[in-house]
Amino acid sequence: MNGKTPSIIYIIGTYPGLTTTFIDREVMALRSMGVRLQILSIRQPWTKLSAEQEALRKDVTYLLPVKWLPLIISHLRYALTKPKHFFSTLVYLLTRPHPSLRARLLTLIHFVEGVYAAYMLRHTPGQHLHAHFIDRAATVALVASRLLGIPYSVTAHASDIYVNPVLLKEKLTNAKFASTCTAYNRSYLSQFGKDLFNHKLLCIYHGLELERYVNEQHTRTGRPIILSVGQLQERKGLSYLVEACGILRDRGVQFECRIIGEGPLRPTLQEQIHQLELEDYVRLVGALPHEEVIAQYQEATVFALPAILGKDGDRDGIPNVILEALSMGLPVVSTAHSGIPEVIEEGVNGLLVPPEDAQAFSSALERLICDPEMGNAFGKAGRKIVADRFNPEKNARRLLEAFVA
Repeated sequence: MNGKTPSIIYIIGTYPGLTTTFIDREVMALRSMGVRLQILSIRQPWTKLSAEQEALRKDVTYLLPVKWLPLIISHLRYALTKPKHFFSTLVYLLTRPHPSLRARLLTLIHFVEGVYAAYMLRHTPGQHLHAHFIDRAATVALVASRLLGIPYSVTAHASDIYVNPVLLKEKLTNAKFASTCTAYNRSYLSQFGKDLFNHKLLCIYHGLELERYVNEQHTRTGRPIILSVGQLQERKGLSYLVEACGILRDRGVQFECRIIGEGPLRPTLQEQIHQLELEDYVRLVGALPHEEVIAQYQEATVFALPAILGKDGDRDGIPNVILEALSMGLPVVSTAHSGIPEVIEEGVNGLLVPPEDAQAFSSALERLICDPEMGNAFGKAGRKIVADRFNPEKNARRLLEAFVA
């Protein structure tokens, strides 16, 4: 890749979104370095976005909803002008091992989308494709890469690796490189590679702009606040947080717990709160724009995320909300699970307990609620760790070096 301003095209399943603000930071960091970065999103966002994300959205090209005439033209065009690439890619994808017939049919749909994406990008000055998440977006990138004759790479995250992955080995083998956001993920992916793609695997942490996360250190009044932020899904382990709150209440600890986020487990969690008679202690706030989440960090005493391994294999890497909480100078209570110990150092910037242990989780929360000086010390250490390891410019620079290598 030559020239001082490389041209990169990002392919993302849905963009922007409230749960992918780390991509926003990466995009802005790369653009600040002079990269001409364009974004192709397969789907349009369906959640409320921040003002900053609404501005980012204006420059995004959307694949869906499909325009049928261009879709038909795209397939006719490549079938006639690049028949070898078109048909060999189709055969390659459909003859690889799939876990089910449904998965194979979805791969066919993603091939169709990939051809359409190549057609939409045919006049776009891009020298490299990069897929965020090694799922549908990576299949689309693989197809478009072959038809456009430019390389592609991927960033693998969490559920896209662990929950029913399809064509994982093929996507990694054909990519120029694959980055992932934790050393835990890199170790897991290396099991599939042997000599095929292990040399392509990079661990590049997500970046966080510390200047956006400044705690005013105002005097807190009222009950201490336990804050948790995340999708209401099994892997977040929030049922154990609610159970821990019941234990704290029974011990006579005064507190308020706020859980920010939406998801399929909301009715289950609400019922658990009702059954434990915790309505005066635990509140499901719902999803909030990022600016309002930052305001919630300002009021919090301790951040809590009892992450677990889901029954379907789903798990977090290093949840970005933990980085945000540390940046705001909050002590963190979480679990010794997945990539979390790569950022939470026991007794330095937070406390780690075994997953699925509400008793241990409640005891860790009680320690920090009852010892504000410990919490303040943990908060200062946490902000320093984020500054050292999760600098967005530094980590985006590593990604850029991989693009242009």
